Amino acid sequence: MRGLVKPQPPTNVRPDGQTPQPLVDAEREFVEALEGQANKNRFARTEFDQLHKAKLRHVMYGEQRSICVFCESRLSEGVPPPHVEHWRPLSAAPELAFHWNNLYLSCTTESTCESKKGRRPLKASAADPDLPWPTEFAYENFVGFTSAGHMYVRKDVDINDATRKALELAIDDCRHDDKLHASILNLNHPTLLEARRVSLDSERERLKRRSGQHVQSSEERTVRATQILDQDPRPEHVSVRVAWLLETLSRGL
Repeated sequence: MRGLVKPQPPTNVRPDGQTPQPLVDAEREFVEALEGQANKNRFARTEFDQLHKAKLRHVMYGEQRSICVFCESRLSEGVPPPHVEHWRPLSAAPELAFHWNNLYLSCTTESTCESKKGRRPLKASAADPDLPWPTEFAYENFVGFTSAGHMYVRKDVDINDATRKALELAIDDCRHDDKLHASILNLNHPTLLEARRVSLDSERERLKRRSGQHVQSSEERTVRATQILDQDPRPEHVSVRVAWLLETLSRGL
C-alpha cells in the first residue's frame, strides 16, 4: 500500500454511442438524484454500473502505475479485468459512489484485496473513521516489511490509535477488544509472502549483476529505488523492493 496522486478525473465515463459525460458531471447529477431515493444503496449500485468501467480503468492504470492499490500485484486488462474498488464501501457511503478520490483499482485474487474486503469498511470498529484515502495518506511511511516479506504496521511512527488498528486489521488477522477479527484485505496471505520474497530476490540479483559485488553501496541502492518509483508500470511489490534497497527491512517492528 502506498500513497498516490490522482490525475484529473476521466472526461468521458459513458458507453460508446451515448452522449459523452465527464465523471465530475456524472457525479453531480448522481448526487442530486440520490437525495430522493428510497433505497440509496441500490440506486447507487445501479447508476455506478452504468458507467463505462474500461474508461475509468484507462485513467486509473496511470495513477496506480498498473499495480493493485492494496497488494501491489500487476494489473492489466485481462479476463476478468481489475475491480474498480470503492475505498469506502458503496453500501456504507452511497453518496461517494462516483467520487474520484474513492475509486481505485484492485486485483481479482479471490483470497485478498477487494475480493476479501467485499462490503467491509476499512476500520477496526464501527465508531472509528475509515482508513484515509491513499490520496491523503502516505501508507509507505507507516508500513514495513521483514526480510521474509511479512507486512506490518511500524511501531516507531506517530499514528493515531484508530488508524493503527484499522491498518493492522487490513493487513492481517488481529485481536482487538479481546476478540480475534479476520483480516479485511489479507495482505500477508502465503501467496503474497512468496511473491514479495521473489521480488526481493530479483532486486538482489539485479544489483549484484550490475555492480559485480555481493554488497552494494548506499548510493547504488538509492539510485535503483528512485528508478523503480519512477517506472510506469512499476515493478510488482514495489514497496518491499524499496524497503530493501533503502535498508529499512524490519525497522520499527
